[in-house]
Amino acid sequence: MSAKIILTGHPEDLHIRQGIVTFRIVTGPASSTAPKGLPLFKAVTYSVQCSERQYNRGRAHADDHSDLIIEGYLEPRLDERGKPYVAVVATSVVSQQAQNEKKLQQLRDQFAQAEEAYDAACASYGEDSPQAQAAQAQWTALKEGLLKFLDKHPEFQGRSLV
Repeated sequence: MSAKIILTGHPEDLHIRQGIVTFRIVTGPASSTAPKGLPLFKAVTYSVQCSERQYNRGRAHADDHSDLIIEGYLEPRLDERGKPYVAVVATSVVSQQAQNEKKLQQLRDQFAQAEEAYDAACASYGEDSPQAQAAQAQWTALKEGLLKFLDKHPEFQGRSLV
């Protein structure tokens, strides 16, 4: 039986050997308060392993140093001295920047499709028709969502809506 885990953090002590990337991710406690009667754990260090190809593909580009989002499962391993430890074997590696760029592209595509739907509804039914009004409402909502996303992510400042 294995346990799945999702980690977010910056890789530390990166080592690449024979196509296997090994690094540590240190995470703080999930909450600042523990349930009554339970101790609050401090930072936890996870040892993560993935293929070199998987690690490189998860980055937006070579200069991407944003946090990684790791999905994987826990597996017992032995270190060089034969001491057992539990590693996180990554099934998915993606950087925060790559994930944000993908989300931005999805929002742009949806925005462009909504604009086309509005234009088509206006051409077919007229600007004052219920179909055009509904398409315009959806287009406006998607535009607001896209602008909100761009406001939250200053690294995309200066990019157009489409």
